[in-house]
Amino acid sequence: MKGGYGGVLAALLSALALFALAGYQVTSETAATRLLGRLGAALVEIDRWLPAHREDIDLLARDRPQGVARLADLPVEVTLPASAVIDADDATLRERIVAAMGEALYREGRDAFVGEDGDANLAVDEPVRWTASLLSRGAHGFWQAALALSLLALVAVVASFLMGGRSPLLPLIFGAGAGAAASFAAWLLAQAGNAALDSAVDREIMLILRDGAWIGLRDCLAVAVAGVAVRVLLTLGRQASAASPEAPSA
Repeated sequence: MKGGYGGVLAALLSALALFALAGYQVTSETAATRLLGRLGAALVEIDRWLPAHREDIDLLARDRPQGVARLADLPVEVTLPASAVIDADDATLRERIVAAMGEALYREGRDAFVGEDGDANLAVDEPVRWTASLLSRGAHGFWQAALALSLLALVAVVASFLMGGRSPLLPLIFGAGAGAAASFAAWLLAQAGNAALDSAVDREIMLILRDGAWIGLRDCLAVAVAGVAVRVLLTLGRQASAASPEAPSA
């Protein structure tokens, strides 16, 4: 691969690989469950909902102390062991409900939102519906495949650089830098959206986007800084080799 096209392709593939890495990390079970739990908590206004339903939840759990309690009046079906509800303080119960909503949304995606008739109770154009889909387990599988393919393509391009006797460091640094700039722009837009919107749910979606952009920014900066450090070390090594006198021959 010759000319500037190889450098452009390497930079583009490095940015795409970092984007796929961020998507893979955001949709991992630990991260996505936490983010989706926050989304569910905002959707139901958990800090208002829980005090109003605490007595009913306790009665339901005590009625079947060895069974499970299915919580009503939630947009996501939540079932907790009765033992996890009985005598739990408000903060602990809130944490368990939020975690259960996050797990259900991660497992089922937008299908976790059900109405009284068992059908999805969110319209197709609802941001909440799409947020749940994009952070679901199915989305994680997509990002896993995208990350593997983008890394394979990047390795092939880097190998062509090395076989041609050229360093791929500069294109990789440019690609990581471009990814960092795009991630920072997304972070700023999400921050502005969170400040401008009135709906608690829409603001939470902006916060989720901001957290995802931060992960991408962190990954890109790490690669860019590492690339610059390696390039500087190689340059210093070449300069030191050129400056050192040759050893006298025996």
